[in-house]
Amino acid sequence: MGNKSEQWQDMPERLQAILLVFTLTTCTAPVVAQQITWSGFADVLYTRQLSDTANGNFGYGQFEIDFSAVVLPKVNFIGAISYSAGSGHFIMGAGFLDISLNGSAPDGNGLVKHTGVMLGRFDVPFGIDYTRIPSPNRRLVSIPLLTQKTVNCWNDIGLNLYGELALFNYNFFIVNGAENGSAMGSRITIPLGESMEFGGSFAMQTAKNDANAIPKIYGVDFQSTLGPVKLSFEYQQATALLEGDFNLETEDCQHNGYYGEVDWDVTSFSGLPIFLIGRYGAWEMDNNDQVSQVAAGLGYKFGKGFEMRAEYLSDQVQHYNPENHLTMQAVVSF
Repeated sequence: MGNKSEQWQDMPERLQAILLVFTLTTCTAPVVAQQITWSGFADVLYTRQLSDTANGNFGYGQFEIDFSAVVLPKVNFIGAISYSAGSGHFIMGAGFLDISLNGSAPDGNGLVKHTGVMLGRFDVPFGIDYTRIPSPNRRLVSIPLLTQKTVNCWNDIGLNLYGELALFNYNFFIVNGAENGSAMGSRITIPLGESMEFGGSFAMQTAKNDANAIPKIYGVDFQSTLGPVKLSFEYQQATALLEGDFNLETEDCQHNGYYGEVDWDVTSFSGLPIFLIGRYGAWEMDNNDQVSQVAAGLGYKFGKGFEMRAEYLSDQVQHYNPENHLTMQAVVSF
């Protein structure tokens, strides 16, 4: 995803990260030296394709160091340095100021419970999956097929206005997006009691891309908790945007998809700290190319901060034979 000035566009991504971290931390360092808190997580994977000739491979999924600092009573700086398995380098996963505009109402019953603004690099609040990007939060090893084909764990630099109101929650954001213009959008969620939530998301580029099309995407989602069972469903439809790329060269790229997920914590049933999880998803291009995906997982919680997980993943492209994978994952958080 491109940026505004020509000089910034030409700058290597790692140098951008270094400059942004340096600028923000230099501004805040005198105040926060004694107020920084640290945390982090990592996961190691073993993946094998289920065929007679395939070999298994070890690798890192994610490795991230997070830190936060209180700059002023209503101003925090939050950052993350993460390992990119694709490039083999550490990059800036997050670096933003979180400014609280107001706190909770004194009696807890006010119309406006909390509002704030984020400024910097952050995971863009679109759909359900942006809250599950860190591996401790994602109970299945793989990301949903739908997310991969659309926003693909969208992370960008910009501004996000957020709020928790009595009837709904909101995010309104504007980020760099593609080279032409900016990307702007919103996410609204409506909680129904403590156990159910409906959500809607929308984003679009403010200018046409090189293919003379305006990238845009919208989605709806649903989450519910029924005792030890958590249900999730999400649908998205996108135009001129594929796998997080706002600069597609094809003007008429349109596609849609959905997934449903069931997460069952069987601890109370089995007496063991085990959870079972399954997901089915489907995705289709406007040229009728179709992909479906089935994922089934098992997890064991050894204690706070350490889990072992196993996942079976099957991708079916059109009428061809499915590709099946088995992945083992060790996840630690600290």
